Amino acid sequence: MRHALSTLTMLFFSTVILAGKQAIAGEPLKALILTSPGVYHNYEYQTHALAQGIVKHAHVKFDVSLAELGRWKTADYSEGYDVLIYNICMADNTDAALIANMRRQTEQLGVPALFIHCTMHSFRETQWWWPLFGLKTNAHESMRPLPQDQEQVHPILSGIPAQWTVGDDELYLNLKFDAEPLLSSVGEDGESHVTAWLAYQGNVPVFGTTLGHSNETIKDPLFQRLIANALLFVTGSLSAADKPPTNLEPDGQGLDIFDKFSAPQKTKFLGAEGQECAFRRLAVAAAPCFLGCIFNPVEWGDDTRACKKACETGLPTPDELIADCTPRT
Repeated sequence: MRHALSTLTMLFFSTVILAGKQAIAGEPLKALILTSPGVYHNYEYQTHALAQGIVKHAHVKFDVSLAELGRWKTADYSEGYDVLIYNICMADNTDAALIANMRRQTEQLGVPALFIHCTMHSFRETQWWWPLFGLKTNAHESMRPLPQDQEQVHPILSGIPAQWTVGDDELYLNLKFDAEPLLSSVGEDGESHVTAWLAYQGNVPVFGTTLGHSNETIKDPLFQRLIANALLFVTGSLSAADKPPTNLEPDGQGLDIFDKFSAPQKTKFLGAEGQECAFRRLAVAAAPCFLGCIFNPVEWGDDTRACKKACETGLPTPDELIADCTPRT
């Protein structure tokens, strides 16, 4: 397996040096984070911040698999893990064999999973992905504060206040839903759209949330508590008191939490620098077409929106942006 070093991996290795200061309370849960290089999301930041947030509430160690589509398509990558955490964005991918093997890890091998934000928009032009976690969606509203409504009393919502507003995020519009709702938010259409839920594949629980676009959400202590609660619940590690058992209580250090980072050769996180590059390229590509839509006196309202939508067909693809904007150092 090839390894790609990035700022995040250097941080992984530097934290290992501090391991001697950590008092191990017991065998930790083992989680595999599957993630993407990131164009519209800073997955380098999110991977580290999410893991650090989880270990404030539970004793967990993480491996990270970055864009290993070959591994995800052909290997039983869930072996040896208590839980899988998907934080990916592969909207235009339609690879049926890849989807089938990713579903196999939970549906046949029985490994519970968490699905975060753009994971729900991955493979969105197919009907094969969403049944794994129970929500079909292919569009979202613009970023804004999102007040959350609790749909039921549930251990996953332990410690989450009834009046929680996520500071800045996207509301994913629900097309089909087949699961147990936990949180929802009212859209600009006046309809309630689920934002967190629990589903089952047989007796294997999976958790999903469409929240998690912005770094502001990822670093929100309540969002981190939600994800930690969900991880503990799907692994059967949340006690009747809505706390982890003694051996899985957080150790208070959060230092040595990453073990392995793996990625195809030359694959890296874009990070903040790569994101800025991608956004510049998108702006340069879109500007002439968008201005034509706005200043054409015949095209306003719905026509203008349709014109802008048509402009998107000429934009660089995420894969092209990743290839052009991946940091070289």
